Amino acid sequence: MCSNVERKMPAFIDSYCADIAQWPVVFSYDYRVYFYRFIIILPTFMYLYAVNWSGLRPVVHRPWIIIAMPDFDPITLNARQREAVTAPIGPVLVLAGPGTGKTRVLTERIAYLVSRRGVYPENILALTFTNKAAAELQIRLSRTLSKETAEVITAGTFHRFCISILREHRETVGLPPHFGIADEDLQRTLIYRAFPRLNPNESNLNNVMQNVNRLKWQRRYKAHVPMKKGDAELLNQYEAELKKNRLIDFDDLIFLAHDLLHSHRQILADYRAQFQHILVDEFQDTDPVQYALVYLLGAAHRSVFVVADDEQSIYGWRHARPEHIEQFQDDFLKGHLPIFLEENYRSSAEILRLARVFIANNDVLFERSIRTQRSGHRVRGMAFDTFEEEGQFIAGDIWDRIRETPHLVHRDIAVLYPQHAIGSELERIFMRANVPCLMAHRRGLFDQPVIRRALSVLRYALDGANDASLELFLRRELEVVDPKLYPAVRGFQKQKNIESFKQAAFLYPRTVSEEEGVDVERALGLAGVVHNAVQRGAVASLPHLVDDILDQLNTSELPSLKNHLDDIVDPLELSDLNIALNRVLPLWRRGGTLYVACRDEVLRHMLTTLIRDALARPGLIIREAVPGSRLDVLSDTLILSFDEDPPKTLEHFLHLGGLACGAMLAALKLCQAIRCADLPAYMPEYTAFALETASDDPEHAQITGLGAVRVRDGRVVDTFYSPVRVREDKGTAPTFQEIYLAFQAFVGIDILVAHNGYAFDFQVLHREARRNGRSRMPNPTVDILPMARSYGATATRDLRPLCERYDIASDPNDPPARARALALYRVFEAMKKERASRYRRMTHERLLDHVALGLLFRTRDGVRDTEFSREEHVHFNLGAQRLLGPANLCIRNLVQHYPRLDADRLRGQTRMLLGEDPRPDVLALHAPDQIQRFRDLCERHGAAAPSLQEGIRNLLDFANLYKVELDTQDRDAVHLLTLHAAKGLEFREVYICGLEDRILPNARALNSADLAEQRRLLYVGITRAMDRLTLSCVQHRPGRNMAPSRFWDELGLERDDRGVDAAPTA
Repeated sequence: MCSNVERKMPAFIDSYCADIAQWPVVFSYDYRVYFYRFIIILPTFMYLYAVNWSGLRPVVHRPWIIIAMPDFDPITLNARQREAVTAPIGPVLVLAGPGTGKTRVLTERIAYLVSRRGVYPENILALTFTNKAAAELQIRLSRTLSKETAEVITAGTFHRFCISILREHRETVGLPPHFGIADEDLQRTLIYRAFPRLNPNESNLNNVMQNVNRLKWQRRYKAHVPMKKGDAELLNQYEAELKKNRLIDFDDLIFLAHDLLHSHRQILADYRAQFQHILVDEFQDTDPVQYALVYLLGAAHRSVFVVADDEQSIYGWRHARPEHIEQFQDDFLKGHLPIFLEENYRSSAEILRLARVFIANNDVLFERSIRTQRSGHRVRGMAFDTFEEEGQFIAGDIWDRIRETPHLVHRDIAVLYPQHAIGSELERIFMRANVPCLMAHRRGLFDQPVIRRALSVLRYALDGANDASLELFLRRELEVVDPKLYPAVRGFQKQKNIESFKQAAFLYPRTVSEEEGVDVERALGLAGVVHNAVQRGAVASLPHLVDDILDQLNTSELPSLKNHLDDIVDPLELSDLNIALNRVLPLWRRGGTLYVACRDEVLRHMLTTLIRDALARPGLIIREAVPGSRLDVLSDTLILSFDEDPPKTLEHFLHLGGLACGAMLAALKLCQAIRCADLPAYMPEYTAFALETASDDPEHAQITGLGAVRVRDGRVVDTFYSPVRVREDKGTAPTFQEIYLAFQAFVGIDILVAHNGYAFDFQVLHREARRNGRSRMPNPTVDILPMARSYGATATRDLRPLCERYDIASDPNDPPARARALALYRVFEAMKKERASRYRRMTHERLLDHVALGLLFRTRDGVRDTEFSREEHVHFNLGAQRLLGPANLCIRNLVQHYPRLDADRLRGQTRMLLGEDPRPDVLALHAPDQIQRFRDLCERHGAAAPSLQEGIRNLLDFANLYKVELDTQDRDAVHLLTLHAAKGLEFREVYICGLEDRILPNARALNSADLAEQRRLLYVGITRAMDRLTLSCVQHRPGRNMAPSRFWDELGLERDDRGVDAAPTA
């Protein structure tokens, strides 16, 4: 079993391997590797041991595992890389130019420490500056060492490391439980709350945020410089809002973690003992606090390995200082020389020569010579009259390059620019030219409006004292309905001098008509439902909670199935589909082979693709039933036919071709029904209750009767009713005190369900309990009114409209409270059925592009038929928006499979039937695949946490620390990226736009230091290119004339002026 290892193993290891050959074994082999070490469990002691050539020692408590794990790979390293990797334990400074293999060196250094120097993986701390870099490092470590070992190593961003410190020691720091992290949106909300007189537009608040950041750093590092009175007030008010809402911001993350370690020697000693070897990537990007943090942790053991490049320091606005490299030399190296990586493996000689000539205009900290063995194409400089001409040239050039260059695909190409506005212009032009593209700043998962609102309500659910998160959620939710609503509530709060926004939002609907206040009540009710569900455990899991939130959010701004449910038939309402479901569902559950049959070859392929994407799971094989081919028909096989006239009936044959909705829609509906078949029941156990009161005022209403029904699995199993004697009444009915204990006993630990509960029933019940000296009932509470309103029902504070909607009648002989409780139960059960139906109709929305493409191939009597039904129109229109999106691959993949098809013709036919081009802003808003990614994240964080609250906290931490770092390698699309976002990436061909004065360098580059950083920014962009590089400028951008950048002269690059006037003016 060890035959792949070229180096001869000691005899006792070969013998031991033979003895355990029958054990369950996981081996990770790499044929390039010459040295292995074995991690073996010794069952007697239940310890995991590492077998080095010298002997055994314990590593991790993990029983019954044996893993063959490769050592680091010294053979494929160049001399300088090998020198860095195998440097003696102690301080090491590696100066790595672009494309010189710094990530490889960092990975191999860790492997060297573990496999050659006997370092325990849990004693290693690797710090990066981006989540993408941390993820890449983890992947490489998993390959180089093993997945188990990589998971033990602490590798992540500075912010992630610091938040782990603060979570562990929050009481020492003085932070509350479940403290939150204020992202930029929340910071803007805090600033506006602190200074409501400010202009609330985003640009103005961003300027104030930058000022707050500057003041925080000034107070920390220039305390001797007195602050202006207005600045001090701004900072103090902002920090007071943070504290009141139990939040910290990103600066606080680093500040507080550093101050904790600096002030508590024992905690520092514990971290030093744990992390005896520290590695830092992109060291030139450290700010003063991050550097101080590294110094605190590493000063004692001095095993600090840093990789840096002062020529790629581009984050001065984040307080990054390349001078920290020199400080590291003074503090750690003590005269030892840095190791230079000078062999560039990325860029051609022409590109590298241009980059080195350009960056030589800066003063450098270290002299170096970077070389490459690759030759390539001449670097092009281009000038255009307008940005339209520039974009059209690049789009056409990309298509020419794709056609002319073997194996070049769209994702090998990037267009870089200094400002987001240029990217937006290019995206619009590329879409018209059918160039698939992905624009970075629009595609961040947590930038999707619906996901942002879901996160806001989760923040509030975790901590009800976080009034700012509630305000942020209500603002986002109300702006979808009516942009005037949020300012109206804000104005009401200011007019009435109400401190809490929550209280103002609660009171506002009482001052306007019910119609005007209904959306405020709905949003506030949703927040209340989620908060109560989280605090009192009324929800099964984080994914289920998020599904409910997404279902009840207002999504009228999105092109979504949710907004067209009245036009969509529930799959379970189709009798033929129910028959198919009963046969396919068992196969899906147990596994087997599902063949998809259809005489139309192209349609059959698309049906198979759709079903495979929708139903994929281990053990289930989905294949095309190609006419004339032999099918392996076994007991676990089913042939699903979508032809209108089925062949002879076979035991394993199932016909689904006669549905009026057509083959693609029938396939989608079948997949929807299957996916939703095993969803857990929603709230199978609860108690519904209702009050009789003497008035409708929740602050003064007295209870005159109380009715309730206990429900189990949709059926009433017990009822409760009692009249209640009011305080002034001398009658014989029991008092509230007398029935309250009986009501508590009846409810037990059930969830309490009411209609208009948050505005009335729950309030009155809890108020009366307090007034009578009783404790508030701790049960979770659910108000059905927000859910009903989110379903489009005419739902008022009165239950009767809902009874009419669901055709529910009450017994006139029942007392009002009992009658209302029974009616409430029936309404809620009807709503639960509607909820399940909504889920079925919306499931697999991410696959609508497949459906739309398939509908183009729909046939009737052997003829193409695009006369769609109303339901087909809904699915086609929504799917076509995605199908024509800049990065959609459906048409391209189909044409690759069937070269006789014409991609441009298919896109043209789609546009003609759609009637309009999809707008980029709509495409950015609506991304069902991103909603699915969000659900997957919820599943992951929920499953890894011991409680729902911990799962929410972990998800929020992840969302707050996550930046727009795209994982788009599986999408064949041109990358549209800012120069900052491109750092750390590489592409075969690169276009850099915006080389104009006041754009690059930007208008803020007023001194030599700022100008030097702008040079470094362009240097980073140039060195992203591997084979081809094109730089360009324009004479006219929207609303202004432009002049060429001063950097053109420093580049020494001639421009090909395409129709540009001889003397452009600024």
